[in-house]
Amino acid sequence: MNPSVPPAEGKVEKPRVLFVDDEPLVLEGLRRSLYREFDTDLASSPEEGLEKFEKCGPYPVIVSDMRMPGMDGAELLSRVRAMSPDCIRVMLTGYADMEAAMRAVNEGRIFRFLNKPVTPDQMILTLRACVVQYHLVRSEKELLENTLAGAVRVLSEVLSLANPVAFNKGFRIQQYVKHIAAKLGFSDLWQYEMAALLSEMGCVTLTPDLLEAIHAGQRLSPEDQERYGQHARVGHDLLARIPRLEPVAEMILRQSESRGSLLRNPTPGAEAVTNGARMLKVGLAFDHLLSSGSSKAEAISELTNNPGEYEPRFVAALTDFQPARQATELRVIEVRDLRTGMVLSEDLRSVQGVLLAAKGQEVTYALVKTVRNFAEKGTLKGTIRVTVGIGEPWIAKAAARGAQQS
Repeated sequence: MNPSVPPAEGKVEKPRVLFVDDEPLVLEGLRRSLYREFDTDLASSPEEGLEKFEKCGPYPVIVSDMRMPGMDGAELLSRVRAMSPDCIRVMLTGYADMEAAMRAVNEGRIFRFLNKPVTPDQMILTLRACVVQYHLVRSEKELLENTLAGAVRVLSEVLSLANPVAFNKGFRIQQYVKHIAAKLGFSDLWQYEMAALLSEMGCVTLTPDLLEAIHAGQRLSPEDQERYGQHARVGHDLLARIPRLEPVAEMILRQSESRGSLLRNPTPGAEAVTNGARMLKVGLAFDHLLSSGSSKAEAISELTNNPGEYEPRFVAALTDFQPARQATELRVIEVRDLRTGMVLSEDLRSVQGVLLAAKGQEVTYALVKTVRNFAEKGTLKGTIRVTVGIGEPWIAKAAARGAQQS
């Protein structure tokens, strides 16, 4: 190694790099020149490279030759980009082929393009830049997701207080969409989960009795149907004001469009928005059928028989859906003992009958504070049935007080 290229400092663990080239001598030369600073993995064909990426990845960096038998480097890096968008991609070529270079840049979104032969010093400096870029991308992504996730948690808790029925429905839709997206291998799951959780955000403008009627499947007057029909637009307009949530807002806006309409009129350059809207549509219809008394098998059968409205692969993904469960037990406790994480087994209402939280809703911090304020004023009292995790130390005491009050 040339002393003019000092080793990077402060590296506790060597960065992993996958090299793909059909020339074994090139691969071995790279391994020998880079082993001090990088943990190298080698593949002698694009197919082997994809297999290693699936089994041993993700890799922070992949370096591929352009000209290889069968699949070329441009197609390989394009596939890697679909599998792991954060992976930093580098192309090697021994040809002055501008057309190939342009295709590699456009399809694979490569970070660097290097002409052979590449000296060890050139490769080391390039890989260091790749590793820095990888950490920048990951840090920005984590900051974005964590910041937005915090904002969405606040919004959802506000929605849970303003309209418990809408919040509870959004929580169920989130479970369906999360299952579909994870099973089909979509990246950036956070945006689909956020769109699902906030899909009923626009319902803050509706009265609780109207939402209860909708949830119960009651026939609505034309005026009420029109009011409810505007909730997707209202939710979109509220969320579109938050930077980086524009795609989520667009998913919510288009949640009621037919599959055919989404196929004919895709949002330009935003496949994720179209997929998100289709998943919301399937999740909403699935939830409506379950809430109306259909079994899961009946609901899936009905959606499957209407492929013009509902994406078949999203419907099929729900076949093995099961609500998240843990070891729980049903308890009767005083309302003042409600804690975050509990799940209500019945509606929580004030003395005057005002719905504060719907059956099936998970207790949030905001709801706990609301309950305490109502209890202090004497407008909320008595006991309530909740589902709680088994083994939490304060449960027995809370349950005992609830039993005394029953």
